[in-house]
Amino acid sequence: MDEQQRSDHQPALNPAPEKLALVEVLDRDGHARLAVPVLRWPVRVGRAIDNDVVLDDTHVAPHHATLDETATGLSLHLEATLNGARVGGKRMAGGERAELAGGEAFQLGSTRLRVRRAVDALAPEKAMAPEPRGGWGLLAAMTAVLLAWNMAELWLNTDPGGRLSDYLPVLAGGPVALALWCGLWALGSKLFQHRFEFWPHVRVALVYLLASGVVALVLPLLAYALSWEFASRITDLAVGAVLAAMVLAHLSLVLPARRRLLAAATAGAFVAGVVVMLARSYQVNDRFFDELYVTTLAPPLLRVAPAVDTRRFFEEAQDLKAVLDRHARDEDGAAPEFDADE
Repeated sequence: MDEQQRSDHQPALNPAPEKLALVEVLDRDGHARLAVPVLRWPVRVGRAIDNDVVLDDTHVAPHHATLDETATGLSLHLEATLNGARVGGKRMAGGERAELAGGEAFQLGSTRLRVRRAVDALAPEKAMAPEPRGGWGLLAAMTAVLLAWNMAELWLNTDPGGRLSDYLPVLAGGPVALALWCGLWALGSKLFQHRFEFWPHVRVALVYLLASGVVALVLPLLAYALSWEFASRITDLAVGAVLAAMVLAHLSLVLPARRRLLAAATAGAFVAGVVVMLARSYQVNDRFFDELYVTTLAPPLLRVAPAVDTRRFFEEAQDLKAVLDRHARDEDGAAPEFDADE
C-alpha cells in the first residue's frame, strides 16, 4: 500500500474545541492556582462532581451557581445556597443574579474565582523592577558607607581615649541586625509572593537607612547655620518619616498589589503616632517639642545667620519668667520670685 492509500484510510483527526474562557480559582494573593477551560456555556459551579467546575470548599453548595455569557458580558446566577456569593464587595443571596465585568473576581463560599474570556482585552505587560547598576558591588559599597557612617557617629559621641572594643558592636552587630531585619521581610515575600527576595529587601533597608542618617545630619546643621530652630526640633519626626517610608517599601515588596492600601495605612499610623507624641510632650512640658534650643555646635565656618545681640538675648529671656513661675507654682504650691536680670 503506497503513501497515498495509507493517508486515505487514516481517520481524520478532530480539531481541538475552541477555548471560550477560563474559570480561575484564585489563591489569597490573587494568583490562579487552578484554571478550568470553558468549552461551552453555561458553566455550572459547585461541590458536586457533576459540575463543570468542582470546588473543594465545604462552604459551597453541591450546585452553587451558574455562569453564562450574555449580550453584555457574563452573568452569575446563584442556585439554592446558604452562603450566597460576594460580587464587587456586595453580598448576594441564593436565587439572585449579577452581571460580571471581564476579569472581575467574585467569591463563592470561601473561594475566590475569576472568569477570563477569550474576547476580553488583556492588560499590558508590566515591567519588572530593574536590577541596580553595579549589582553586588553597589550593595557592598552601600553597606560600607552605612558602617562608616555609624562608626563616625560613634567616634563623635565617644569620649577621647575610648577603647577599640567599643566599635565592635557597630562592625559586627550592624550587619547581623540588617541581615535579620531583611531576612524576616524576605520570609514575608516567600509567604505571599512565593519568592525569597532577600537582596531586594537589603537594597531597601540600605537606601532608607542612609537617607535617615543624612536627614539626621542635615537638619541640625541647617538649624545651626541659619538659626532655624524648628529644623532641629523636627529632626526626630523627619527621621521617623523616612523609617516609615522604609517600612512601606518593604511592605510593597511583600504585597505589591496592595500598595495604595498599605500607603494609606502607613501614613495613618505615622500621623497618629506623631499626634500622640506631640500631645504627650505638650501635656508634660507645655510645649510640643522637648528641645528648647539648638544643641548642634558645628564649625563656625558653617554659620550663615548673623549673631544675636546680647541685649536682645536677655530681652527674650525675660519672657521666660512667667513660664518658670507658673511651673514653680505647679510643683511647690508657692510662687518664688525670679529675677531674669540676675
